[in-house]
Amino acid sequence: MTLRRLREQAGLSSTEAARQVDHDGSWLSRIETAEVRPHPNDVRALLGLYGVAGKQAEAVIAVARQARQRGWWQRYSEVLPEWFVTYVGMESEASVIRSYQCQMVPGLLQTEEYARAAFRGAPIPMRDSELEQQVALRMDRQAVLGTDDQPVLRMILDEAAVRRVVGGPKVLRAQLDRLIADCDRTRVQIQILPFGAGAGFDGSFAILDFPPMPEPFPEAAEDRLVYVGTLTAALYLEQPAEVAAYSAAFEQLAAEALSPTASRDTLARIASDLAT
Repeated sequence: MTLRRLREQAGLSSTEAARQVDHDGSWLSRIETAEVRPHPNDVRALLGLYGVAGKQAEAVIAVARQARQRGWWQRYSEVLPEWFVTYVGMESEASVIRSYQCQMVPGLLQTEEYARAAFRGAPIPMRDSELEQQVALRMDRQAVLGTDDQPVLRMILDEAAVRRVVGGPKVLRAQLDRLIADCDRTRVQIQILPFGAGAGFDGSFAILDFPPMPEPFPEAAEDRLVYVGTLTAALYLEQPAEVAAYSAAFEQLAAEALSPTASRDTLARIASDLAT
């Protein structure tokens, strides 16, 4: 986002800027949407082109160097569609993730067996080897939980998401036990939107907040975006009006959902019903 803003301030198109540092326009577009991590030397060349120098340039390069080291998900590039690579990269940098899920438990909180069953039941079939790589990626995404860098998670799950018997009763019971344990995690809040709340919201989405960059890093124009996944692509919404609409929808859903304590009790009751 920062590189795109600096390019726009310099009055250059992505094609023009990329050509002047010996790359094509699609390369720079992928960098600006976080699909690929640029080499620090490429960032230095772009900043020189944009007229950014001194401490400000070094701060940008330092962040690019750290981000390149954190790009662990690149080893899954063979099974990850480009549009989801963008999300995984942004998820790893977020300070707050607010997510509403109307059909499934969110990937960050799934058990391995639940994730495997979810991929196996997906509408687009995949080879066993690809399925196992997808499961491994989902588990690796959860490595941030419980660390000093863990983002704040505010998860609203429609009651349908925690009653849908993905993988069978045993798998769902283990998944519910996992969610109950997650309710006690620091920086994790889980709320259930009960059937009795009415229509709810017809579509899952996530809102990602990003931490401010250290001085003298240029002030970011955007620090929040909305992710809406589809079967074959994704929407990344950054316009203030779009983000505000989804943020308001999330807070309205949170107000209609059960409290975290009541949600934990509901999960325990559903799990107990499965056991009997």
